[in-house]
Amino acid sequence: MLQAAAEIGVDTPPRQGLGRAALVAGFVAYAAVAGAAWWLSLRLIPAELSLTILGKTLHTASVHDHLNNVFLVFLLLPTALWIECVVVGWRDSSLRQLLLARTPSLNTDLAVFILGQGHVLDIVGRVLMLGASMISGAWLHDAIAAHTGVNLGPPPLPFALQLPLYLALYSFFDYWTHRIDHTKFMWPLHRYHHSAEDFGVVTSVRQHPVTFTATFVVNLPLAVLGAPGEVMIYVNVLVVALGFIIHSKIESDWGWIGRWLLQSPNHHREHHKLDMSRPTGHFGIAPIWDHLFGSWYEDKPDPKLAIGVDTPYSHGFFVPRDMLRDYVHFWTGWFGGRNDGPDADLRWLGRKR
Repeated sequence: MLQAAAEIGVDTPPRQGLGRAALVAGFVAYAAVAGAAWWLSLRLIPAELSLTILGKTLHTASVHDHLNNVFLVFLLLPTALWIECVVVGWRDSSLRQLLLARTPSLNTDLAVFILGQGHVLDIVGRVLMLGASMISGAWLHDAIAAHTGVNLGPPPLPFALQLPLYLALYSFFDYWTHRIDHTKFMWPLHRYHHSAEDFGVVTSVRQHPVTFTATFVVNLPLAVLGAPGEVMIYVNVLVVALGFIIHSKIESDWGWIGRWLLQSPNHHREHHKLDMSRPTGHFGIAPIWDHLFGSWYEDKPDPKLAIGVDTPYSHGFFVPRDMLRDYVHFWTGWFGGRNDGPDADLRWLGRKR
């Protein structure tokens, strides 16, 4: 019937591909299997393990912590992918693009995701940061308590109130982290994230391994303030989940929620804009901070806005070259060297601005 209609010039409805009901059913089935595997693993695998290799015994008491991290990723990322599928449909989804139509930019996102899950980027980051990421906020908290008698611990509130409190604190510190990352000297490291030329759920993880401002502007202050670990786990889960959604292909500004409470996908696309003739804004995962500190620029951002940077990137699975180039640019920028723009490549490192 559709073919006959097309032949006589009648408009036919586009094929929708996988129905939303099938997408929801698939996700429910996946979540059930993953949750069961998580529950079973925690009961069958001991929390402490010892392994002897070449006469040396390696011991860890955090096996369950690692399992929790792995399963959270395998729940959060698919959840974000399925939510996006339900909203935009299979044809326009990140999941279909990942499986069937990856772009060079998305290949970079995927490579960074795989290297991150394998902790390769963690090791590289610690080496290139000269160990700075190893500073412990908990140690500073205990030192302050020991030397001053002042315990900056959490307020005596129930968990249901501590969660929004520390989420608000996190969003405040994260706002300033993001603004610092956009300054001249820190931009070469954060630029790696902004180099994405199209959005997909996994674009959220496209981060340079040496990005360290969050360690000092978010993690340290919260640890010094005695943020409870069990609360911060849920705060980080919410932040990671929001990061996946705002980098998705969902086109929405979320109304007043997107303008005041939680940043929307459209507003984050405005933040990633390629056109720098207007100031960059929308730094906060909670837009209230942008309103308070003068970096809110657009109530109704264009969901089709071109994104990216004018510095050239070799998008694809091989990511070390661009990461190294941006790391070198970070240091040369402090000494007056060129570190941004269409001519900012390795052969231009010695040129002054």
